[in-house]
Amino acid sequence: MTRTRFTRRQRLVLTTLGAAVVLVFGLLGFSIAATLRQFPPPTPRPPDGSSVSSPLGTPTSSPGSPGPTSSPSPTVTRPAALTQIQSARAVQEIGRIVAGLRDLPPVEQIAVTFPTVHEMTIDLLQRYQEERPQDRLGLYVLLGLIPELDPPPLPDVTAQAAHISSLYVQGDQQIRLVTGRGPTTPDDELALVRALTTALQDQQFDLATLTPCLPTTDALLALDALVEGDPVFVAALYGSVESDEEEVNRLAQMAADAEVPSFAPLAAATAFHQLRLFPYQEGARFVAAVYEDGGWTAVNRAYARLPCSTEQVLHPERYQERTPPQEVTVPDLGDELGDDWTLVLRDTLGEFLTGLHLASYLDDDVVAWEAADGWAGDTFVVWQNEDGQQVLVWRLAWDERSEAEALEHAVALLVPRFRTPPLIIGRAPIGLRGRFWSGPAGAAYLSRSGRVVTVVWGPDADTVAAVAAAMP
Repeated sequence: MTRTRFTRRQRLVLTTLGAAVVLVFGLLGFSIAATLRQFPPPTPRPPDGSSVSSPLGTPTSSPGSPGPTSSPSPTVTRPAALTQIQSARAVQEIGRIVAGLRDLPPVEQIAVTFPTVHEMTIDLLQRYQEERPQDRLGLYVLLGLIPELDPPPLPDVTAQAAHISSLYVQGDQQIRLVTGRGPTTPDDELALVRALTTALQDQQFDLATLTPCLPTTDALLALDALVEGDPVFVAALYGSVESDEEEVNRLAQMAADAEVPSFAPLAAATAFHQLRLFPYQEGARFVAAVYEDGGWTAVNRAYARLPCSTEQVLHPERYQERTPPQEVTVPDLGDELGDDWTLVLRDTLGEFLTGLHLASYLDDDVVAWEAADGWAGDTFVVWQNEDGQQVLVWRLAWDERSEAEALEHAVALLVPRFRTPPLIIGRAPIGLRGRFWSGPAGAAYLSRSGRVVTVVWGPDADTVAAVAAAMP
């Protein structure tokens, strides 16, 4: 066998290459060691069971356990997304748990789709082109809850889609899991719980056929509170946080952000934020109260005996009393206003919108909401002429005379702040017993007769006086 001999130059090259290899592996080892030192060692599972495992195997804190004491990381990285097969299995597993928790038959077959965030955005855009939620903002403008915007703003579908991880679609009877999101975190898991609860509701109560017990804004808000509060309460039970008001409020906020359209120009409007949150936050409290009184049997019965007013939602004991809203008369004002005027709205607004209206203008929220308490019924009408001028008449009935007096006092504080420039109080026209305000921004009238309070707004003193004189 011939022995290979290297020249002096070849030996020099081989020696240099060997030294380079040693240097590279040494630097690599140092880099790995330095990287590992950035992460703490794994924390062993405590023996007292202070953390529990979700059906997905993700640890979640048990109720009352202390949170982490270390400073939060400046950046949050989402866990690796589940595969579609893993997600479908999670839907089935969590679905069985939710059905047992809600005490309803499980949904045996439910379709699961995996849209992207972009596809969810397009879906919301198409839905709102048909539903036009911006058209419902007009009532809130009339009450001064939001500013008048021309043209009306369009829903911010991009912001809403960013909050969606799981969603149940009634028309298609399917669960949509946004690709790369759900259910990979505890909040994503709770969002799936809400979606699955809605699927159970739809299967048991046929949500599309539910109609408010009265054709009013107030009754519609009450129905929404039952339907939307149910899944939020179930999610709170699932997470064992039903007794934690702050956490329930957070779950309600998550639900509203994912399911209710938002409008970028109204992001800072406090009253609009409360409007979006009402069915989820107050609805969860209402369902919790009904559940405490009679379990799921009582909650299920509520779908056949719907709450008829936001008063019954805000005060569940009054729902149990089954006292219907009182009819409040506002006469036809066509003769007083003339042929140029047309009735454009007749509605009942209820305790919640009354309180929100007062709280938006009074300095003390407690005074505002106490003045709204005791609501027994109302009628709100709007007439408009060819020039776009409007007359608003709002008559409200109260359970007790003292409660009507409290509302009268609150409205008297509100009137000077409701128009710009402010109206100035003056002497009421002959024959009118109430208080009268007027100014460049129009005129207003306020009166109380026993337990009924009447408020009139209009473009000028003569018009308001004519309408006020026609009130029974």
